[in-house]
Parts: sequence; C-alpha cells; structure tokens
Amino acid sequence: MALSRVADQSAAAVDESVDEALHLLGDPLRDVGRGDRVVIKPNMFQRKPGFRTSPELLLAVAKRASERGAEVFVAERTQVLKEILDGSPVHRYAKVVSFDDRPLRIVQVPDARSLRVPVSMPDIVLDCDFFIGAPQLRTHSSVILTNAMKNLVGLFPGFTTRIVHMAGVEECIVDLNQLRPQHLVVCDAMTVVEGNYPMAGHTREDVGLIAASRNAVAMDVAMAAVAGVAPEELAYLRDAAQRGLGPLDLREIDVRGASVEDVSFTIDRAPAVIAPPREGVHVHADTACDDCRRWLSAALHMLHDELMEYPGEITIVSGPMERLPELRGAVVLVGNALYEHREAGVYLEGCPPRAIQVAGLRHAMGQTVSGPERTQFRVPTRDAQDTGALAWPAPEELV
Repeated sequence: MALSRVADQSAAAVDESVDEALHLLGDPLRDVGRGDRVVIKPNMFQRKPGFRTSPELLLAVAKRASERGAEVFVAERTQVLKEILDGSPVHRYAKVVSFDDRPLRIVQVPDARSLRVPVSMPDIVLDCDFFIGAPQLRTHSSVILTNAMKNLVGLFPGFTTRIVHMAGVEECIVDLNQLRPQHLVVCDAMTVVEGNYPMAGHTREDVGLIAASRNAVAMDVAMAAVAGVAPEELAYLRDAAQRGLGPLDLREIDVRGASVEDVSFTIDRAPAVIAPPREGVHVHADTACDDCRRWLSAALHMLHDELMEYPGEITIVSGPMERLPELRGAVVLVGNALYEHREAGVYLEGCPPRAIQVAGLRHAMGQTVSGPERTQFRVPTRDAQDTGALAWPAPEELV
C-alpha cells in the first residue's frame, strides 16, 4: 500500500505522484504483458464537477499500461465518462467505453452471500487480463465510506445497479469483489466528496493525496484510517476480511511513502442520527438495520425544510415488525423488511434504498415528482394510477 502527496492537480504533478506510488509498490504494472487487455474502472458517472475520478489520474495510469504494450480500456457504466473525457489525451493510450454498450454475459458469483442469482456482467470486465480500479474517496449516507470495493457496483450497466440495493448493498459489494478481483487500485484522494452524499454532498479540495494498492480491502482500510473512520465501522470491510479477501487491521498493512498519520484528516460524514424536524413527523425505526437507519437520517436531513413546510402529519416506518405502529397522516415504509406491509403506504424497497428514492417521501407529502422519479417507489394498489410508458431516470442519477 502506497501513499503519495500531490503538489497540485495538474497533469504533470499527478503523473509524478502516480509514478511515485507505483514505484513504492514495486511497479505492479510489470505483470502486464504485450497484447494483454487492461481495463481501468474509474468512478465517473456524474457530471457535477469534482464528483468523479481525476482525468489526469486516468491519463497517468493508462499511459503506463499502454507503454507495456497492452490494449487499454477506460470503462464505466454510463455514457457520462465519454463526455467528461472528450478531448482528453487519455484517448492516445486507451479506448474510452461505456459498459452500457458492451455485450453482457450471464455469470454466477462464486460463493455469493447476497448476489446468489446469475447476474449480467460486461464481457470486457470478465475477459480482461489485468483489472485496475480508479475510485474517488467519498463519504456515503448509507455505508459511511465508499472507495475501492464499492466502486465495483458500477460494473453493472445502466439501470441494473438496482439489483444491488434489492439484494442488500453491504454483502453485494463483497460478492462483486469476489467475482472480479482488482489487480491494482489507484485511488484519487486529491479532491474528496464529503457530507450527505449521494443525496447531496460537497467537495473538499485540499486533501492532495493519491494512493495505490494491490489489494482493494487493504486500500479501503488504509483510506478509512486516513479519513478518520475506523475500518471496523464499515460492514463490507468486516465481511471482506471474514471471507479472506484482505486485512481489517491497519497494523497488518505495509504502508509505504507518506504515513497515515501525516496525511490524515477528518472527513465530514453524512448525518447518522435520526432527527425528526418537528412534531407531527413520526419516525419508527428502532428495528431497522444500520444502513436503513443511516439512509433515513440522511433523507430527513435533506428534506428538513420540506418536512417543516408540510402542513400535515407523516409517519415513516423502517425495520422488521410484526405489526405496524399507529399510522398518522401520510405513510412511508422504508426498506425490504416491510415488504409484507407494502399496502400501508408509499413503499421504498431496498436495503438500503437509493438516494433517488427520497422522491417517495416527497410524493407522500403531495409534492409533484417527475415521471422518472415515480418509477422509484410503490404506492398502494388502491392509489395506483396508470402513468403510461415508464421513463426511467438517467443512469447517473441512480446512486
């Protein structure tokens, strides 16, 4: 595991830092041979400036793989990366492709715990000789922190990322890392995303760090420590360590270059305390799992002003329960555990739901939601209306 400071975010400075990090690892790209197919998977599905892997980092990694004689691809699950990288010199060294345009293959995840049914994966991911993750370090309102391991959720093309939330995000993250191990991870922590992401969030541009590792779990453990988050807090890291995918204890990781202590900072986390903004907003979530509770905390924070302005009562329920509590006013049911009670109100499936599903809370308050947002929640059959042909959200909105 290597940590390298970056003087600034220019192409030259980033190239120098990537070179240092890879040198500290003993040149992991020496394993790449002429004619090998190399896939680099960034986090690059959102247009918002700063909310994506640095193009300069991709350029530095692609150039080095190409110099080995490899056929290099930079690939992500939507067309957005093509827009972002339009005109980038990365095209000199790699083909920029979207998983949405690639043939899919049905595969069974080995020893899966949540993704136990065959899933569709892009052929290029399954067939490549060397797979490189290029994530951006971010907070996350449900799983606390997202980096190398969670970046693989983006292997699912287009709308099919929904399966991860339906099956349970934490274990699915580990399942995907079992299916497609990363030979190398180069992390962009120059600008990080913090706060109530993915419902909102903001960028922090003063971290100035690039990290590299041959093991995704070790990468996430070290970067969690850098960001002031105890690795043990992250359920997917505990699961990954239990499955033997990597260490959970930072002391077991050989950190080269800058020390964790020297580059550490305290990342601004998403809200994690369920705080109804006023009387009349009734929340029952004592039995909910940690991820659904965090999702609900973030949703209440995001919708604070709207809930304050809503003139009626609203009851929000999450977690398994044999009988529902007293339901007052509008009713919203959050999470897979309440499927048997789905007729009681607006139902948001998932464990946890996705950020876009906060539209269900707005719908319950009588607000107008878009056609694409309407696809993201279920209403009782007595209230269902024919909405015509489904108009799905843009894939980059499905976070």
